[in-house]
Amino acid sequence: MAPSQRTALVVGGAGFLGKHIVQQLLDTGRYNVRVFDVRACGVPGADMALGDIRKLDDVANACRGVDVVVHVATATPTSENALNKQLMDDVNVKGTANVVQACQQLGIRSLVYTSSASVVFDGSDLVGVDETQPYTARPMDYYTETKVKGEQLVLRANSASLAVVALRPSGIFGEGDSVMVPTFVRQAKAGKMKYIIGNGKNVWDFTYVGNVAQAHVLAADKLTIGSELAGQAFFITNQEPIPFWTFTGDMLEGLGYARPHIKLPLLLILFVAMLFEYVIRPLLKPIKELSTDFTVFRVRIVTRQRAFSCEKAKKMLGYVPAVSLSEGVARTVAHFEHLRNADGAAAQHGKAQ
Repeated sequence: MAPSQRTALVVGGAGFLGKHIVQQLLDTGRYNVRVFDVRACGVPGADMALGDIRKLDDVANACRGVDVVVHVATATPTSENALNKQLMDDVNVKGTANVVQACQQLGIRSLVYTSSASVVFDGSDLVGVDETQPYTARPMDYYTETKVKGEQLVLRANSASLAVVALRPSGIFGEGDSVMVPTFVRQAKAGKMKYIIGNGKNVWDFTYVGNVAQAHVLAADKLTIGSELAGQAFFITNQEPIPFWTFTGDMLEGLGYARPHIKLPLLLILFVAMLFEYVIRPLLKPIKELSTDFTVFRVRIVTRQRAFSCEKAKKMLGYVPAVSLSEGVARTVAHFEHLRNADGAAAQHGKAQ
């Protein structure tokens, strides 16, 4: 059993996943929790250390006196920053290097890093792959490239004085999500979510945020220098693969929007995406910055199989998802009630085939 009242620092604890990790660490009763972020966390019971992960001094000051660091902070591609490579490099690579360096300098013995299942995704189908799958040699976007670099940097730091572990969640959703569900709703309101690209049968691993947080707490509890966890990476999912378009439809229908139901040929949409991304957008860039929602990467990622084995996490971490996929969707829909379709007149087109 882990010693009582250890001090955990959650880097990026004011974000979507970070808040859930902070709350679950506090709920164990075994941790004093400190949050390091650029904004307040808002979780009662957690101490706050404001600062910038890009500044080593800020990171080191936040790390003083802690037993375990949980590094969740990441710059993710959104409509606003998808083209901001500098931000992703500064946070996901250089910021991660700062966290590792601070741990090494201050003698912190445990570091849990939030990676991404995308570090092995190269645009090909992935079905039941485990941690022996190599890193992608051709990342599909710059975010993935920086997460590969960040994970490699962390795992290389495993030593006789610092134990590290990397967790690779896939398709995180849940209460507080600022990307997936709001994007679904925004696109639905624009009439863009009625389409299925391809045959609609590609299977995905989506993961409820509470289960991802659960895996982080397990890692924080069990990670010690020289343990079998040290230096390892783990895929974290709900262990309930589901067709991408079925999950999307369940979420949209729960919020009163029509399920995707009109099938479009994959090759045609890929061609249009290439034309838009590599010809039209560059030509118009001097005049107008166009949306980054429609890219080759996004077309590929929503039409490929992406299902991962969690056997390693089950065996070594003791990870068994506490919340089912259906319950996670129900909780998410309830949380986003304010985004419900005003007229509630979702068309009924059945499950995606």
